[in-house]
Amino acid sequence: MEQHKILFVDHTAVMGGAELSLLDLATAYSQTSKVLLFKDGPLRDRLEKAEVKVSIAQASETMLNLRTSGGLNSLTTVPELWNIAGHMTQEAKGYDLILANSQKAFVTAAIATLRGSPPVLWYLHDILTAKHFSRINRMVAVFLANRFAAKVLVNSQATGKAFVAAGGKEELLEVVYNGFESQKFDIVAIQDIETIRSQLGIGNAPLIGLFSRLSYWKGQHILLDAIKELPQVHVILVGEALFGEQEYVFKLKTLAAMPELAGRVHWLGFRDDIPALMKACDIVAHTSTEPEPFGRVIVEGQLAQKPVIATAAGGALELIEDGINGYLFPPGDAIALRRLIQKLISDRSLAETIAQQGYINAKTNFSLETILVSFTQAIAQCQQS
Repeated sequence: MEQHKILFVDHTAVMGGAELSLLDLATAYSQTSKVLLFKDGPLRDRLEKAEVKVSIAQASETMLNLRTSGGLNSLTTVPELWNIAGHMTQEAKGYDLILANSQKAFVTAAIATLRGSPPVLWYLHDILTAKHFSRINRMVAVFLANRFAAKVLVNSQATGKAFVAAGGKEELLEVVYNGFESQKFDIVAIQDIETIRSQLGIGNAPLIGLFSRLSYWKGQHILLDAIKELPQVHVILVGEALFGEQEYVFKLKTLAAMPELAGRVHWLGFRDDIPALMKACDIVAHTSTEPEPFGRVIVEGQLAQKPVIATAAGGALELIEDGINGYLFPPGDAIALRRLIQKLISDRSLAETIAQQGYINAKTNFSLETILVSFTQAIAQCQQS
């Protein structure tokens, strides 16, 4: 089947879940497509290593940091939005469609349709709730989607439901989950796992991994609370703070320094060797206090063949069948989390069964090949409508 020509657009070049998804899609379509970024950064490097064509429409920090709810300040960026939309329209000449991978990219792409751009798809990776987005922000995004988007791809049913609840048209929606390649997990060598555990100096102690940026809503404090009464358990926190969340990091480190936790919390920061680190763990935890749009680390934990314990909210409910291929616990409930950890570390046979079922689930439902088929079908429907 001949590939569509797509101009992928993202406002950021910082690597996050949405950008990892973009990297996979753009790589798959590298022969016919291109990526337009509003800022240079690590994503550009990753794309170019994958032989994806990249261009930059440099946006000002004022525009990149602007919130739709910024009142009069929003008006000052209108000329820049219009200019970048024009640049996008020029870049999109000869392409079948524009795929906006972030909200700021979509707002600009919506304006580009007024300047003669090809059809615009919005790949929505966020749950549009009051917790994370202001009322004005949601209203503007949904209005533009209803008016200008040929289709809204969502990374989970939970993301789609929130879009509709905010006033979005249900007929625009198409669920396209994140896809994953299992090979990088399957090829991890035993020596790599042994090296990691040796460097941590934990011997055969149970190890739980939490892979996320350090942020209150990601819930690292809940995991630390959960292991206070499990003195044999160690934790690795893989990720760094973003967006000025150093105060939370200080609170976490104060908690980790308590006598009952001292020496059992290992701060690894940002790492590229996620498959090996997950393989070195006994359990992979997901502890977000708010609904996660998708939850990439859940599928990655399953591909690492480790039992996953996740917050029972948002996309996690679509990734885990409780007690079958993972476990779910109520958001913020450290006691429930502790009980599940204890259950898995005391019953290795159960942990192995849960891990294997999780692996089958991830390989069957979230392989990159499967998701690319869904993505291609969604694009085809857009072209036909």
